[in-house]
Amino acid sequence: MSWIRSRGRRTARRLAVVDGYRFTAGVRHRFTLEHGDLDTAAVALVQSAARQWFRLAARHPAAHPAMPSVVVDDLWREMVRDARDYAEFCDAAFGRLLPRPPEPGSDRPARLATTFRLAREDENGALPLLFRIDRELRVPGGGHYLADCGGGRDVCHEMPGATCLKHITGVKGARRWPSRFESTSIPPGTGGFGP
Repeated sequence: MSWIRSRGRRTARRLAVVDGYRFTAGVRHRFTLEHGDLDTAAVALVQSAARQWFRLAARHPAAHPAMPSVVVDDLWREMVRDARDYAEFCDAAFGRLLPRPPEPGSDRPARLATTFRLAREDENGALPLLFRIDRELRVPGGGHYLADCGGGRDVCHEMPGATCLKHITGVKGARRWPSRFESTSIPPGTGGFGP
């Protein structure tokens, strides 16, 4: 029983690190150069979505999620470029370096469904920030997700340009992932949150 309390305290400490993290000036600068159309409030919203992603990692270190947001992925990429700061953040928040997700593959729908389930645990509501941020900010090539397309258990109503998260796995006709991630080149074997 004491190991459960200890694990809970460790998770709470890690969540506090994630929620209190301040993105470095270099990360913010490079990110805003790449996304010059985003104002200060929009950049702050992206940072909040990135924190949601990192909270999932802090709570579920063995999970193998998929990154649903193009703009959050861009911010994360800029964080990784500041290797020393990123390593210090990861050590405090996760106890190890958090690798970037693997290349999209046949398991992406299941990993995206996992991310959706974990994000809904983090944020009450139909569609967590991590899944709606690209559309809210009108990010070119960004993800567009629906929590539910309105179809029945075995029927996904095709919504051009959108991914139905209710039917993401195992339903013929369900769109599987945003096209930008199909061509993303991430070194193989880098894993998800897990080792």
